[in-house]
Amino acid sequence: MLVLLGAFAILVIVGTPVAIAMIGSAGLVIGMEGIPLALVAQRVFAGLQSFPLLAIPLFTLAGSLMNESGISERLFGFTRAMVGHIRGGLAQTAVVGNVFLAGISGSSVADTAATTRVLVPQLERNGYSRGFGAALSAASATLGPIIPPSILMVLYAWQANVSLGNLFIAGIFPGIIMAGAMFLVIVILARVRRYPTSGAFSGSALWTAFKRAIWALLMPVIIIIGFRMGAVTATEIAGVAALYSALVGIFIYRTLHIGRIPHILATTARETAVILMIAGAASPFSWILGIEQAPQLVVSTVSAITDNPWMVLLILNIALLILGMFVETIAIMIILVPILIPLLTAMQIDLVHFGIVLLVNLVIGQLTPPVGVLLFVSMTIAKVSMGQILREVWPFFLGLTIALLFITYIPSISLWLPSLIGPN
Repeated sequence: MLVLLGAFAILVIVGTPVAIAMIGSAGLVIGMEGIPLALVAQRVFAGLQSFPLLAIPLFTLAGSLMNESGISERLFGFTRAMVGHIRGGLAQTAVVGNVFLAGISGSSVADTAATTRVLVPQLERNGYSRGFGAALSAASATLGPIIPPSILMVLYAWQANVSLGNLFIAGIFPGIIMAGAMFLVIVILARVRRYPTSGAFSGSALWTAFKRAIWALLMPVIIIIGFRMGAVTATEIAGVAALYSALVGIFIYRTLHIGRIPHILATTARETAVILMIAGAASPFSWILGIEQAPQLVVSTVSAITDNPWMVLLILNIALLILGMFVETIAIMIILVPILIPLLTAMQIDLVHFGIVLLVNLVIGQLTPPVGVLLFVSMTIAKVSMGQILREVWPFFLGLTIALLFITYIPSISLWLPSLIGPN
């Protein structure tokens, strides 16, 4: 196990892609043990033969179609009509708009790109700095994997063998808590920096914006109702989202041109390949950890420190936040979840609740350098430096960390709605 982890760490440090680092380190150990290297390929393919994983390319496609068809612009127009009249209201538009976007794309990266392209120029024209706009776009996009549907939820449900439907429902209130934390951060900054309003509230303007965005707003509603009525499974939701985005963009908004479909499909294939390569590469890596009894070692080590579930959650939160600074989000999930499941079971920590805690940790990690993917996406599109965006993102990081504590230590935030609606 030391050889496996040591080789993996060295490969990552020297800049090797995570998927290659996992396969390389696993292959090294398997070769040292005299096991045929064909086992690596067998484990990779076995790790990808799972029905829930079909949702990943479809959710990615839905996010690409959403950005291409202008759905995000209409949603932000509607949310600006809702909250633009308050001080700092244009900044609040990013948070409220991402609540809606999260119910469509399921991807924080797609939401960051959409928010940055649409809102940063508007924010700059209204007296906000580009650095603030980029930081706000990245922070508000953390709602993408928390408010359902979510690609990361698909991966966690597959690994932890929990109901994807319950996990989807469990993310709604935590997402609202995170949005509320960022809303309060903007309220404070708006008063300190005297950010402007975007004009007086107008009921007629709100109604006009609502009519323009109605088809985009209906998408989460249709998905949830279809799911609750049993018309689609949790995995099939991804297909519905992609089909709906395409139909709205082509036939209703008429902003999605048929000629762009091949480009969108190629982009989706590239983004999906990155995720599934990591998922497949993790299979032989996790197999070796299991053979070496890494889960049992984690249980015994943590149990020797404390048997209090709340302290265990605190230790895991700290460890996950630190790991999020240095390791890619999906890699953390795929490597750690199989190891942590026995510990969580021994401590009687609900796996659905921990799934939400894990996801919140991971999306906060996307805001922290040196591997803060949302920061890189936003700063590239907004054309700002890393220093500019880091100076502005820390209040949002603090607000989201406080929200994480509430979500961690008040399990009912995650579990009340699933228990009310019933099992799926």
